[in-house]
Amino acid sequence: MKLSKFLNITGAMCLAAAVGCTVNVASAAEVKTAEKTATNTDTLSLLDGEQVFTLQGYVAQPVPGGAPGKMYVNKQAKRVLLIGEEEIPLIARAASDSDFLDGMKSIKDQQKASSPAYTVVSEKTENAEGLEVYHLEATNNMGGNDVLQATLLAVAHNKFTVIQVISNHKDKSGHLAAVNNILGK
Repeated sequence: MKLSKFLNITGAMCLAAAVGCTVNVASAAEVKTAEKTATNTDTLSLLDGEQVFTLQGYVAQPVPGGAPGKMYVNKQAKRVLLIGEEEIPLIARAASDSDFLDGMKSIKDQQKASSPAYTVVSEKTENAEGLEVYHLEATNNMGGNDVLQATLLAVAHNKFTVIQVISNHKDKSGHLAAVNNILGK
């Protein structure tokens, strides 16, 4: 089996576990959260410090359904972030980070399979403070609500991250600001 085909399969399996509950968090802005002020600030450090960003006004909670990662909800902005970091399976560690990231790009097919309303608007690989990040922008309908959905994938230090930013479709500028904050722009 060619390495690239193996990485596509491995990446698909890892992503299925990491984002399998995306549709179920469609109305996460309505999820009951602990009362905290909008001044609540969390600094997240992922991939052994390669991906660092600050979230302000979000409340962390478990992802519904027991999926891996954490969900961050900002009720005021009507925005949800799903953030997961996992170890790359041992069998896939022989590949470069770039090869593994390429294998993970099949996420758009998985998203489309789980939600027929999922439509890719743009996709690109960009450099975020020295870290290669695959950035996928899409629109979707979750729980009857139109949303903007960004998916950010990165790989470093035998780990990978899957970050999803889900925003109200009427708040394009806020959505872009949230994505740019994570990308360090």
